[in-house]
Amino acid sequence: MSCPLRYATKRELPPNISAYPVARRVVMQAVNNTWNRVRHVLSGAMTLEELEEANLNLALWLYDTFTGKNASFSSETEFNEIHLAQYLRESLGGDIAMLDPGVDLSDDEAFLFATFAYFVSEIFVVLKTSEAGRDGIENNPQIEAFIDLWTLRLTGAPTAGDFKTKE
Repeated sequence: MSCPLRYATKRELPPNISAYPVARRVVMQAVNNTWNRVRHVLSGAMTLEELEEANLNLALWLYDTFTGKNASFSSETEFNEIHLAQYLRESLGGDIAMLDPGVDLSDDEAFLFATFAYFVSEIFVVLKTSEAGRDGIENNPQIEAFIDLWTLRLTGAPTAGDFKTKE
């Protein structure tokens, strides 16, 4: 995917993490990299400690990227730096609070880090439930749905869970 060009300087701009195709590639790469690390652990080429460190680094990298702190990506300042935490808090705050009652949901940094750590842990869940060990991750409908759901969440698009029925 080509990057936008700043016409005055003829300089290419970094891809915008708020754009669905860019965010989807990032989410897909996170899943692919995690899958590859799982295979390395299973083959003995990586230890569980190395896997844990890689998971932490991935969560930190995702935090920096989606909050506009990664210079390799441009972002929508108002959304990524200001409103992302509130948007995710509305859709995932209950899940994060249940999984880690110690997280201060009103602290944007703590909440967003907890959200990206949750995302990384959910990759392992979908790898297991999708039978990735047997079927692989290419053209796997559950993996594709997971990638799409998280891409929608991280770009501020509504997801099926955002449409509540009135009782």
